[in-house]
Amino acid sequence: MASKLHPLTVPVRGASRALGLAIAGSVLGSMVQEPLRAAGLLPFWMPSLGMVLAVLFVIGALAYEILRYRFFAYELTDDSLYIHSGVLFRRERDIPLGRIQNVDITRSIFQRALGIGAVGIETAGGSSTEAALNFVSRAEATRLQEGIRTRKRSLDESDSIHTDTEDTSGESHERLFELSDEDLVLYSLLSLDPRLFSIVFVLVPTVAPFATEYLAGRAAAVVFVLGLFGLVLAGLAVWILGGFSRFVGYYGFTLTRVGDELRYERGLLQRYDGSIPAGKIQTIVIEENVLMRHFGYASLTIETAGYGPGSESGAESAVPLAKRDRLLELARDVEDFGEVEFARPAPEARRRYTVRYAIVVTALLGAGFLGSWLVGPVPWYGLVALYAAVPIAARKKWAHRGWDIVDGYVITRTGFWRRRTHVVPDDRVQTVIDRRTLFQRRWGLGTVVIDTASSGGFASQEASVIDVRTATADAVRSAVTEKLLTAVGVLKEPPEPRD
Repeated sequence: MASKLHPLTVPVRGASRALGLAIAGSVLGSMVQEPLRAAGLLPFWMPSLGMVLAVLFVIGALAYEILRYRFFAYELTDDSLYIHSGVLFRRERDIPLGRIQNVDITRSIFQRALGIGAVGIETAGGSSTEAALNFVSRAEATRLQEGIRTRKRSLDESDSIHTDTEDTSGESHERLFELSDEDLVLYSLLSLDPRLFSIVFVLVPTVAPFATEYLAGRAAAVVFVLGLFGLVLAGLAVWILGGFSRFVGYYGFTLTRVGDELRYERGLLQRYDGSIPAGKIQTIVIEENVLMRHFGYASLTIETAGYGPGSESGAESAVPLAKRDRLLELARDVEDFGEVEFARPAPEARRRYTVRYAIVVTALLGAGFLGSWLVGPVPWYGLVALYAAVPIAARKKWAHRGWDIVDGYVITRTGFWRRRTHVVPDDRVQTVIDRRTLFQRRWGLGTVVIDTASSGGFASQEASVIDVRTATADAVRSAVTEKLLTAVGVLKEPPEPRD
């Protein structure tokens, strides 16, 4: 039997839509009212045209939401979710349960007070929400989430259909992680990217002599102090705003294992309740920025092929912040990858990084000299101090990259400011790419990219074995390919571990 959305859908969605249309109608009416009256097209007795259009738009919005509610229905069958909708044009969708990746529940503070929520249906390989039920009751949202999960599991386990969608008491509920208020505050503070303040160390040595030359005495000192204070204040503001956003987004974070799924719940203003199917995990990523590493903390992200609630990609934070030993224990609870011993890039890579950074500093010096020659005196020579940081930066970059191949997994690490460790199960590998740039070929180096079906988004980084000798790159590519073929049953014998 088909189900309907919650009756409160009409006033909630209607009010939101009507507000925007009322403002648009009021502005539009105010703009054309006087020209129409001057042309004699608007009677003098007519009230404000903006108000008239605003009222008409509000009535139209409410009427549309009533019709949308009337024509919207859905039904959860044994093997699919059937949705039919549309006011002017009818649309029918039959979503097979086997394609559904996640069923997520989102509730704002206002919606929680009304006892309703939005259910998002994400499918494997989709770049956005496949279907959204805005809005249903909290109990109905839970029924759909549990019903789809149990039916999917029954379809995977046998050909027989298990129709009991309500009783999940037979499944264990194991609380894996809960973010305390103290750790939440710490997570909000430690998530700062220290590169934000690097602009101070670049601009101040460059601008200060220039300002001193054109400003005399006390005025130069005042401008310098105010400029420095403004830069620091801007950095602190960005830090505080970013920390507040994380605090609100991950308030009350919990991670629970229910059957073969990981369930998470988080959010203060907007509450997210989603699931991560264990069989759909593509990659787990351990992240540590400089501050986290200094205090012994790290975060864990799980990448899937679907799109999670409150995120722009399939990368969902499984553990926002925990002590590194505890976080590794949780990571191995999700994917048992064992102990890891990283092999570093080739020694030639370190020299390559040194040359690269030296060229960058030289280019900056050249640009400063050219600017001084074209527009007037500029203290470009202050950038010479950056040469002292070149070998240090090259060594840090080299030391924080690495890779390992263990039983069942390929593990890579990269990044100094924000170090990321990718753990990729063998059977999740989609493509193994041997990538060698022109500059890498000059040094006899190459990079092996391990691609998965993860939808981590544009800014995500793939697991990569970076800057190894070409012979090692060939061996890694062959080993990962063989491990993939073994994992999917094409080869019977696993490959030999790396030397």
